[in-house]
Amino acid sequence: MKKITIDEVARLAFVSRSVVSRVLNNHPNVSKEARARVLKVIEEYNYRPSSVARSLVTDRTFELCVLAPRRRDDVLATGYWTLVLLGISERSLQRGYFVSITMVSADMGDEINNRMLASHAFDGFILIAHDVIKLVANGLRTRRTPIVLIGHDPNFPDLNSVDGDNFDGAYQAGAHLVGLGYRRMGLMLGPLDLQETIDRRDGFVKALREAGRSIAEEHIAVGDYSQQSGYDLMRRWIETGRPPEAVFCTSDVQAIGVLLALYRAGLRVPEDVALVGFDDLPNSRYTTPPLTTVHQPVYGKGEQAANIIIDQIEGKRSGVVHENLPVRLVVRETCGARQRVV
Repeated sequence: MKKITIDEVARLAFVSRSVVSRVLNNHPNVSKEARARVLKVIEEYNYRPSSVARSLVTDRTFELCVLAPRRRDDVLATGYWTLVLLGISERSLQRGYFVSITMVSADMGDEINNRMLASHAFDGFILIAHDVIKLVANGLRTRRTPIVLIGHDPNFPDLNSVDGDNFDGAYQAGAHLVGLGYRRMGLMLGPLDLQETIDRRDGFVKALREAGRSIAEEHIAVGDYSQQSGYDLMRRWIETGRPPEAVFCTSDVQAIGVLLALYRAGLRVPEDVALVGFDDLPNSRYTTPPLTTVHQPVYGKGEQAANIIIDQIEGKRSGVVHENLPVRLVVRETCGARQRVV
């Protein structure tokens, strides 16, 4: 079937070009009869407006930019960020927007401000990782461009954000380990300049305090959310000769490194050391043994970030939005509960 133009849609529906544009953009100022005729033609001829035409009509580019840190590590190689990006991309495409991913770093300050932020090539920006927020948030604020953070940063309360309920998830993990009777607990943290790390630490500690338990200072370790960090921190505990009986890792990626360290030391999970992670990434159910972890809607965070930013671009939502999505504990085998829930 020959591809038709917006002018041909207007002619076949006996309306003006501007009426077709209003229908395409779901504008209320269209009669029911005219809307029905336009939609019938669109369906019959499978009309799809080009991005150029849509931009001319709406003064929008229908392009979103995801800004990620330009670092020589696995920030985008872990399953976590892959799921977030998939959620952003799929929901954006469903709503008619394309997504670009740009890597930025501190040495690109002038380029970021002069080319990217000043170009008006994007209708909105989604920021992932803490270091990206610090690099570009102030520049974006001056443009009044819709911005959404994946995560939450209390230093930027005026920016939209989407996160999981980190405090509650860690509280559930702590209460579960307490209920299983463990006393010598270990807490493995990510960077302390991240709000999610603080929230997960505080939630876990609260669960233990409510049960009259505490964590020895030597069993609180700070690293990053990487497999290597989990491996190295667990090795240090093992080398003391008195590792924790149970460890809460504040990310699944860390927990995978812990599993390898325990395996190489000849320690069994959960018989010698129990383990709980955070995120419930897809590979967590395929570790040996399968990982007990806190499930957060990682893909859903990407979807919701896209929804928020597109709603604001299209004037369907106003004001600053901070969303904490619900989480839940998924009990598998590494915690010693002897339940097999996959």
